[in-house]
Amino acid sequence: MTSSAVCSRTPSGLRRVATPRVLYVLVALVYGTFVISTIPGVRPHPGYNLFLDGILNNIAYELSAVVCFVRARTALSYRRSWRWFGVGLALYGAGNIYWTIFIRIQDPEPFPSFADALWLSFYPCAFIALLLIVREIADDVPLSLWLDGVVGGLAVAGVAAAFFGPILAVTGGSKPAVVTTLAYPLLDVLLLLVVTALVALFSWRPPVSLWLLFGGLALFAVADAVYLFSAGNGTYQPGGLGDAVWVAATLLIGFAPAKTAQATGILLPDWVRLGFPVGATLCALVVLVYDHEHLLNVLAVGLCAATVVTALARLIVTFREASSLAGSHQLARTDELTGLGNRRSFYDNAAVRLADGTAHGALLLLDLDRFKEVNDSLGHHAGDDLLRLVATRLRKRLHGTSDLLSRLGGDEFAVLLLDANRVKAERLAEAIRASLEPPFSVDGVTVRVNTSIGISLFPEQGDEVSTLLRRADIAMYQAKATRSGYYVYAPSSDSLHGQHRLRNLEELRTAIFNRTLVVHYQPKVHTRTLEVTGVEALVRWQHSTRGLLLPAEFLPLVEDAGLMRDLTDAVLEQSLDQVKRWRSAGRILNVAVNLSASSLVDAELPLRVWTALRERELPSDALELEITEDFLMGDRERARAILGDLRRLGIRVAVDDFGTGYSSLSYLRELPIDELKLDRSFVAPMGDDPRAAAIVRSTIDLAHSLGMTMVAEGVEDGATADQLTLSSCDKIQGFFFSKALPSGELEAWMDARAPELPSSMLGSAAGTVT
Repeated sequence: MTSSAVCSRTPSGLRRVATPRVLYVLVALVYGTFVISTIPGVRPHPGYNLFLDGILNNIAYELSAVVCFVRARTALSYRRSWRWFGVGLALYGAGNIYWTIFIRIQDPEPFPSFADALWLSFYPCAFIALLLIVREIADDVPLSLWLDGVVGGLAVAGVAAAFFGPILAVTGGSKPAVVTTLAYPLLDVLLLLVVTALVALFSWRPPVSLWLLFGGLALFAVADAVYLFSAGNGTYQPGGLGDAVWVAATLLIGFAPAKTAQATGILLPDWVRLGFPVGATLCALVVLVYDHEHLLNVLAVGLCAATVVTALARLIVTFREASSLAGSHQLARTDELTGLGNRRSFYDNAAVRLADGTAHGALLLLDLDRFKEVNDSLGHHAGDDLLRLVATRLRKRLHGTSDLLSRLGGDEFAVLLLDANRVKAERLAEAIRASLEPPFSVDGVTVRVNTSIGISLFPEQGDEVSTLLRRADIAMYQAKATRSGYYVYAPSSDSLHGQHRLRNLEELRTAIFNRTLVVHYQPKVHTRTLEVTGVEALVRWQHSTRGLLLPAEFLPLVEDAGLMRDLTDAVLEQSLDQVKRWRSAGRILNVAVNLSASSLVDAELPLRVWTALRERELPSDALELEITEDFLMGDRERARAILGDLRRLGIRVAVDDFGTGYSSLSYLRELPIDELKLDRSFVAPMGDDPRAAAIVRSTIDLAHSLGMTMVAEGVEDGATADQLTLSSCDKIQGFFFSKALPSGELEAWMDARAPELPSSMLGSAAGTVT
């Protein structure tokens, strides 16, 4: 910032800081001088003093309004309310000025006058301000607190009305005079009712600003009462302590706006807070009893009677809250989604069963595999439906046993198995996995889920719920890592397991989202032209300490963390980026990317793929998507819709590992598929097994008759390559040509490659190799 900018900005900032300070100094001088002057014996002459009671007193009233407006500008809450209080204080001060200038000099003084109208205008402004505060907090206040506030307010108003009894009994004078005389105490009573109720709505712990407001309004009512009594007795003298109380009341109201909205005081126990309405009710009863011996005014009796009636209503609400509390306690221990016990319920019930020290059994922790993919692909409502269906099967499987079943949260369930050893726990784990094997129907989509189960045994592996859960959690992740389905905790698996897993997961997540995964490319060679026009993208992970990892070593972690969709997107984008670079350098290659299992239920897949192509200005034929046939069979209708969208975008689809899915071939007719990739398990034995060679030839003929191309995977020798060429296979992929290579090594291989293939493959096209 330049020096000129500093100079131009500094004065306004100083003015903003200095203005309140100057104002507060002025307030201290004016109020201090006036209050001191009201002390008996300080004034040179008793009675009205024009400077003190006419000028200084009026300045004090208007300064209260100014302070209120200034502090309202920086208040964090209830700004509109503070502005209304500022208006009310300004009108009240204006009434005092009007009385000083126009009414005081008249003899006799007219009553009521315009000054009374200005004084009484303070009350509507105050009520509007208080109602605005109530409106801001009304939605967060329970019925019981509302009733506590009404009980307290009615009781305070009833006692105040009894205190104002002689004034309320006035009957002499004109009707305007009687109405005006009654207005002051009645409005004070009503103001005390509203303020007390408001404090109760904050559980008797309102912010500092409301405590100042409450004190100011209470003093205001006291000052009015003192004045009315002394005026009625003919003992009122201007410049007395009563005038100081009025000034102090307006000052407290003016300083009420604050920069904090935090509650003050200690958090009172429920029985103490309940004591406020009880005490208020007792006070009202005392007034009603007193009324039997000394007749009080109707207003006091009515307010106290209303206090007792409202207290009875509060008692009824208390009984209702107590009865609903038991139901709330049950709801607090129940999982709302599945109806099973929740984590709190499991901890409490399991702790009771483990408490006697003689129990033995197992804790089974279940975690659904790839559940996040269901949420990402079908939406959270589908995930909730799936959890409900899983809970139903688990409940049915454990029906009639004493086993404790709960949902701990997310896709985790826990079972506490009593009177069981390791063998029985493993049998239950197998039974649970078997019960979840049949597919689920979620939103018309067929969904298959597996579960990984961790088992901890008690008491030998722990006798506390938290310990057993932690060890079952470690075992569960071992089950995921080994893909064994279930795993029994062993101390050897506990060593730094959690730290290693979290560190690996964080590194892998970073590599995925930063698009720093390693992608290798394996060429596909045309059998007739020997051209390489396409490659398959195969992902690797460069681990910080373990080196380059193949998919089998980190995909379980990806699936467990729900990152499969993100991984697929990362490989897709990194592969297309490489294709863009190749094409810019004159290498016209396309790339095949493997899709995850969840992709064919992901309705957004075609749009994401199309967007990735457009962002890189690549044609649709630059990409081919591969998916295994068992996933195609999972939900054929959804697969048909998504594959149809991809076909309309011009993107080719290939079936990977064809022949290993043990599924009906009818999907070849029903689904829009462009290419079949014959699994290596059929290709490898062709040279020695005539039946395997016959299957390969038949499959090639089937693909061609359906208008599809055929790619043979896992070709590792020239004899197999030769047979595939003679069988009219379209493309060959395997170590015979090249393993998957980094992009730079692949480019060098393509540039230096000399066709050293069987003569039957070379034909007349040997010179066209790229």
